[in-house]
Amino acid sequence: MRTAAIGVMVVLGLALGGCASSKGAERRAATESWATAEVAATSAELQRYRIRNWSAPNDHTVIIEATDGTRYRAETMGPCIGLDFANRLAFVNRGGFERVDRFSSVALGDGTRCAFQSFDKLKTPETKALDSYEKSKEANTKKEAESPK
Repeated sequence: MRTAAIGVMVVLGLALGGCASSKGAERRAATESWATAEVAATSAELQRYRIRNWSAPNDHTVIIEATDGTRYRAETMGPCIGLDFANRLAFVNRGGFERVDRFSSVALGDGTRCAFQSFDKLKTPETKALDSYEKSKEANTKKEAESPK
């Protein structure tokens, strides 16, 4: 009976492990899509207390999510060894300012510090879709105005 219970626990553990890895893969794919997202505003800034979450798709990029859902992409000046495996980060600013911008840097748990070369606000898929809809609407209005009556 004891061996059967251990066998059931092993099977459950493997099943749960499979779920966790598939969720990790989904999260990784979502993060990588934000790493290549279109930029809404360059040289953006974000108050430090508004950071809700962050992820690092590679050793050169940090995707930061604000409390309102806005996402920002920070790129380091060079490869930041260990960034894509970090489970905690500190955002460091010069002069004690409470905002994160392109002059900020990240500090990893082992003390490694990596300066940003850029800090950009990203366009959400919703904003992108709305922009294309409005552009098509403007084009249709312009065509109607130009067409002879």
